Amino acid sequence: MLIVPYKMETTFTRVPYANAVLMSATSILFFVTSFFLPYGDVSPYVLRDWSAEGLIGSLFLHGGFLHLLGNMIFLWIFGNAICAAVGNIAYPFIYLCLGVFAGIVHLSADAHAAIGASGAINGLVGMTLILFPRNKLHCWYWFFVPFLWLWKTGKFSVQTFWMILYWFGFDILGTMFSNDGVGHWAHIGGFIGGIILAYCALKLKLVESYHHTLMDVIAGRSEEDDRYRTNQLEQQVYLRQPQEMGAPLQLMGEQQQETLTAVPVPAPTIQPTVPDIQLRKCVGGGHMITLYLMNQGAPMHSMTVRAPQGVTVQMNQSKSLRQGESGWIRFSTTDTDIDSIEFIVTYQNSSKTPHKIRFRCVPANAALSVVSSA
Repeated sequence: MLIVPYKMETTFTRVPYANAVLMSATSILFFVTSFFLPYGDVSPYVLRDWSAEGLIGSLFLHGGFLHLLGNMIFLWIFGNAICAAVGNIAYPFIYLCLGVFAGIVHLSADAHAAIGASGAINGLVGMTLILFPRNKLHCWYWFFVPFLWLWKTGKFSVQTFWMILYWFGFDILGTMFSNDGVGHWAHIGGFIGGIILAYCALKLKLVESYHHTLMDVIAGRSEEDDRYRTNQLEQQVYLRQPQEMGAPLQLMGEQQQETLTAVPVPAPTIQPTVPDIQLRKCVGGGHMITLYLMNQGAPMHSMTVRAPQGVTVQMNQSKSLRQGESGWIRFSTTDTDIDSIEFIVTYQNSSKTPHKIRFRCVPANAALSVVSSA
């Protein structure tokens, strides 16, 4: 059975330009080395010894178009998510480090020469396991019984955690029983390297995830827990009444009167009571646009979006936007360009009171305005 992912639901706080550049460079180098360079010029970049050329160059070589296509699909799905999480500057260095680590593990455990980006890509898959274990992964499958000429195709969705463990299990079995020429040890090495790197990055607060991480899952945290903590923060009201600035205090005694000046008391922090949705970026055009939003006001929970008839709507998986958090909403049509669009966002505040806001967006001007709210 063949299983191929085609989409993972996640919140993109950055546009993953670096991953697009990496995919383009890998694809271009594949065609250049396959059709325009003799094997002798390419041979030094094959992973077969401890040279830097092989450890890095092998990431950009592939054994055929299907080999390239399979790796690019996984790089698109998981690379975009990791690139958006860590940033476009850090992402290329992380990718190369994961690839080198996977190559070292392969050379230590397997004597066969190897090429391909799958070791580095499995490192990104390992990082995904830590950062996005509960995100929904959409996959296409093809089941075929050769002797009976029976086959079945279809789609399914599952939490990323389960599919990653499924693929990792195949690599474990491959190291023990398979002689298929696949670099299973490179896959395992990259995967473990990605887990270690993502764990350390979270512990050192070098990266943030707007979704539940694997540590959140292990600790038993849920979205309801997060909602409760947000509500508790909103209920923290400081009852101190500040003195008027510079007002004198009269201290009366039998023989003397002393005048002191009051120490200024800072005003209490007032939590916002309504959401403040700001448009950070509008991506796309024509039949599909994606709005990247940030909430600078009160949190919104259990969000849903309603759009005009004929417009398909998707939004970030969490269905919540707390203060300071980012999310996205995507609109698409089959045959009509989206020049402007009005849509309604319904949500609950921290007291679970329902509200709705009607927005109007003009993609060409990257403009988002509030039409009404209730």
